[in-house]
Amino acid sequence: MVSVGTYLPPWRSGRQRVRGPDEDALTMAVAAGRAADPNAQARGVVFISRNFPLIEGGNAAVLLAALGLPNETPVAEVLGGAPAVLDQIVGAASGTLVIAADDNDRVAGAAAVLTGERGAEITATGRQSRSLPLVARGDDGSSHTYSDPRLQREVGVRASLAKLNLSGAVAGVAGVPAAQIGKGVDAEDAVEEAVPSATGVIRALATAIEKQLSGMMIGIEQAAVSVAQLRSPNEVVTVTRDEVAPRAMPDFEIADGTGIPISMPAYSRAFEPKIRWEAAVFEEQTEMDTTPQFPPRLRVDASGRLVRDYRLEPLPRTGTVYTHTTVRIPVPDLPSPYSLAVVQLDNSPVRALLKVTAVPAGETKIGQAGEVVLRRIAIRAGIPDDGYAFWPGRSEKGIQA
Repeated sequence: MVSVGTYLPPWRSGRQRVRGPDEDALTMAVAAGRAADPNAQARGVVFISRNFPLIEGGNAAVLLAALGLPNETPVAEVLGGAPAVLDQIVGAASGTLVIAADDNDRVAGAAAVLTGERGAEITATGRQSRSLPLVARGDDGSSHTYSDPRLQREVGVRASLAKLNLSGAVAGVAGVPAAQIGKGVDAEDAVEEAVPSATGVIRALATAIEKQLSGMMIGIEQAAVSVAQLRSPNEVVTVTRDEVAPRAMPDFEIADGTGIPISMPAYSRAFEPKIRWEAAVFEEQTEMDTTPQFPPRLRVDASGRLVRDYRLEPLPRTGTVYTHTTVRIPVPDLPSPYSLAVVQLDNSPVRALLKVTAVPAGETKIGQAGEVVLRRIAIRAGIPDDGYAFWPGRSEKGIQA
């Protein structure tokens, strides 16, 4: 493992982190993926979750475009929790970006690992797949919970671990408290991510790497268990935590009615430049404005001819607020109130109109620096319409490393 990145949403409800109204598993996965692989070096991506925004149609195109990876990069979308994430990490080829995301009532966030030829070594030790469906959810959305913690501990967790006959030190446990794994192993100093989730394994790995721990990593979900051996790295492994201090989720409302319908032809035309955050750049011509155009569009030269030849170049992802306004009248599809800002991008003549995210409406200030981040702008006819929003204060804060 070359690098690890984690992301937590900036909001809380009570003491629990919750995603914002413009976030989902995919947008959080992109944040964690960019933290783990900021230079877009991955040659393959694995996305693990039980909360995919699109069950049919897939999430790969948005994921790759927002990560800055080529469209031909292979992507696997895996349905699963902690054991599945650990399996994917230990089985990944060098150069694979493994991303896990959670978007449910218990946990919201994402985490990612970039594999390589150096860094922390992790190898498979054992796997047990046993059926004990205490929490079940069907493809129609119906769910069932059979709450019996003792049954899960004794018949699920400990029975599965007993079949593996483990011994030795434990570096981290994800899915249950470390105390539940029973006798025969040393889990006294183990990193613990007790909430059942997909991200827990990677978060435990990140902390174990920071503490230079060696030992078993155990991922548990109901009665399924995956175990791997983590060896403390001789080389530096970068751990980047995109985890701002949370603020209370502000109140918002969505007006009744029909929002803006989605047009698939328009969606298709706009997808690449919008999600890849690119502008049209024209070659220098006499008496023609060659300012980068965003959104990309054609220009007319001095003789009145339409110029169709241009190249797409990535835009900066940081900038400052040029001007802003706040909309306080509730509208269909959009949580209100919300703020809009015209953002002057850094080292670019381009100004972009963006919805403001991650701060309460009306808090934005002219001249405030920040970062452009992927968000779910709206859901139109049941389809997530992803795009970019502006997180003011972001570049001033930086990401904790």
